[in-house]
Amino acid sequence: MRLSGIMNKSTMDEIHRALGAVIEMRNGAEEVRSYGDPVSEHRAVRSRAGLIDQSYRGKIRLTGRDRVDFLHGMVTNDIKKLGPGNGLYAAFTNDKARMLSDARIYCLPDGFWIDTEPEAAQNIQKHLDKYTLASDVTVENVTGVFGLLSIHGPASLEILLQAFGSESLPAQEYSTASLSLDGVPILVARNEITAEMGFDLIIPTDRVSRIWDRIFEAGSSRGLQPIGAEALDSLRIEAGIPRYRVDMDESNFPMETGLEKTAISYTKGCYIGQETIARADAQGRMNKHLVGLEMGGDSVPKRGQPIQAPRPAYGTETKSVGVVTSAVKSPSLGKVIALGYVHRDFVEPGSELEIDGIAARVKPLPFYRSGDPGKG
Repeated sequence: MRLSGIMNKSTMDEIHRALGAVIEMRNGAEEVRSYGDPVSEHRAVRSRAGLIDQSYRGKIRLTGRDRVDFLHGMVTNDIKKLGPGNGLYAAFTNDKARMLSDARIYCLPDGFWIDTEPEAAQNIQKHLDKYTLASDVTVENVTGVFGLLSIHGPASLEILLQAFGSESLPAQEYSTASLSLDGVPILVARNEITAEMGFDLIIPTDRVSRIWDRIFEAGSSRGLQPIGAEALDSLRIEAGIPRYRVDMDESNFPMETGLEKTAISYTKGCYIGQETIARADAQGRMNKHLVGLEMGGDSVPKRGQPIQAPRPAYGTETKSVGVVTSAVKSPSLGKVIALGYVHRDFVEPGSELEIDGIAARVKPLPFYRSGDPGKG
């Protein structure tokens, strides 16, 4: 898996192609879908470790004297509780509490680092820029300046310890450490989107391929494999984690998506959209919620496919009560699983539904937890 002489992004492209990458364009950037066998890549993460190039992800840097108060008023979670080396998960919402993006936010000594989906970064920059006029805050979209490598799996920690020769790796999700490898500055953040131990490495773009090389050298004896976006997608669906622009978008309230468990503080005070979110919390359940679904058979439903209530619930005809957002034949579970929105009357685990005439049952999320039997 290791190729030498790696110095820039064009060389990263050469590496991916030499490894048999299946590449597609996503929002104007190349994305590796797989290296020919996404199921094998998925299983490598569950049993050993996988490395993925996510340099296409959106990256925003926020600096300035007023950065803490400013960002605190922009997102759904409590920025003021963070100190350098800490981070959290949050959502950006508009004044009607509709989602503009989700984000992982990391607090550094001199600013904040915001990690988003690629198509969201430009919109978030514009959204923040509208409110900076009276504040000492600078918002920079640095997506093209920094790359991002992610390593996930039970062997990921020992591989990075071997590569870095350091014990100073982040221990909790969203925590960070600033390290150096071969003279290259790297921000390492804990990320458990796959339900396994995982780390994001944010690296200057012209040094990404060198670090990829070094990590594979450290992981060569531990079964490290390159993985693509298809494997990452099946891993995060098993982990029950929604993805912006796939499972949630600007039509959603954060409370519909399950983000209230991890991304919303109800005690932090005012922020854009806060009044609507507080009112919805006081009134109780939303009309729809994102749930997990387990299906019979091997047919994988498509995104946007209707979810229907069985006939007894609404008389003689089936009735659409929701929509599928993500689905996959789970390599870990051997079953078809899906994420989708359903009416609040059908959110309880065990609720019986149908998708294209195939039985589906609401399951608690996540579908999979690290250490579950039969993994890989």
